[in-house]
Amino acid sequence: MKRKYYYLLIGIAAFLLYSTFVEPNWVVRKTYDVRIPGLMAEKITVVHIADVHTTSPGYRERKTLRMVEEIDPDFVFVSGDLLKSHSKLATGIEFLSQIRSRYGTYLVLGNADGIIEAGLRWKRIGKDSLNYRILMNESIDCGAFRLVGLDDPVSHRENVEQAFAEVNGTKPVLVLSHFHPDSLLVDLESRGADLVFSGHTHGGHVGFAPIVGLFPYAYRSKYIGGLYSIGQMRLCVTRGVGTNIFPMRFLCRPEVIVVNLLGE
Repeated sequence: MKRKYYYLLIGIAAFLLYSTFVEPNWVVRKTYDVRIPGLMAEKITVVHIADVHTTSPGYRERKTLRMVEEIDPDFVFVSGDLLKSHSKLATGIEFLSQIRSRYGTYLVLGNADGIIEAGLRWKRIGKDSLNYRILMNESIDCGAFRLVGLDDPVSHRENVEQAFAEVNGTKPVLVLSHFHPDSLLVDLESRGADLVFSGHTHGGHVGFAPIVGLFPYAYRSKYIGGLYSIGQMRLCVTRGVGTNIFPMRFLCRPEVIVVNLLGE
């Protein structure tokens, strides 16, 4: 009996060590090929990351930056929660300034990015820099497609009408949003969005059904991680890079997503 409890304690200790110190730093690369009707390009490579939740540059952040550098993407999309709410503004700017892409890095804010929002409000930073651009309920022409950036839906700051004001249907429409409530997805599909990039779910933090319900992230959406089809629209949800409330991951490795946009 004592040996049984001894092995149980060893198993619990191993689980805690692995899920707290190993898997949260074991960043994986995942690749999807998505055909976009009307895309006037043979292939455009996009790196999609979210929920970095960084407080200081560490191993996970450096690994993520190296992976992006190795991929050498055309674009990088960051769908919110770059920081933890108590992070320093300089921490996020340092991370963003090190991301490299051929044609641009685009960021939307998440519910934990209040310090970035404050920096914009008090003019400590600008929405545009040499290395990145922050989109807040607006769109930008990226050549082969139009990119729409929504402000954070979790904090109810999104304004879809304003964000789509300059979308005229002449080019494919990609949308960058921190989260994807069902009502928002219905609205975006009705407006002709081809592909939505989103995060916030953290993939549920665990990939083991009996315990996934212990984590509130699992209930944020039925679209918890991966590539989905919603009518004629596609939805790409990343499990994110970092952790926030729960500093653990189990069978749900942090990820850098590569989306190859293919013309039809």
